[in-house]
Amino acid sequence: MIIRAALTLACASLISCAASAPAPVAQVAPAAPASAPAAPKTNAALEPLAFMTGAWTQAQANGAMIEEHWMAPRGSSMLGSFRRILGNGAVPFYEFTQIVAEKDRVILRQMHVHGNFEPDPKRVEPMLLVLEKAGANRATFVPAADPTKANAGDLSRVTYFLDGPDMLVLVVEPKAAEGKPAEKPLEFRMSRIK
Repeated sequence: MIIRAALTLACASLISCAASAPAPVAQVAPAAPASAPAAPKTNAALEPLAFMTGAWTQAQANGAMIEEHWMAPRGSSMLGSFRRILGNGAVPFYEFTQIVAEKDRVILRQMHVHGNFEPDPKRVEPMLLVLEKAGANRATFVPAADPTKANAGDLSRVTYFLDGPDMLVLVVEPKAAEGKPAEKPLEFRMSRIK
């Protein structure tokens, strides 16, 4: 009985409110979204690197994975990020990469930080590589001529290339130590994230 009385009172209250409510206001059509600003013209020296654009991933042992993301070339630069995620969810390190077209060359600068975002003491200064050659969905970077500026350690070259439309391959080649054979290059085969 109490519930029925409460419902009756609520219905009467709603009818009263509806009767005293103001007339509905005419709906105005939403404004058309603003168009995106025109993108700055891309430096022609970066156009051969556009194949790297996108999000890429590779599964690794024990549930680990790597991810690499590249923004499209715009103006005179491209930006990339890399992270390795362990099977337990921990991220041991990140890398942040900038590729910039200068007046006479294309350079790649890379910073490496630990998972807690502290700089790696062995890599406080950015690594500096120079584009050696690019074309046909392939680009190779080598350390800058001045080793004190390159900060590339035992790195000989880095090559990116597409193996089909949805596979970005990164090959990291070490220098051969004096009197020793060269170590096997590291190869990362990353699938496009869709």
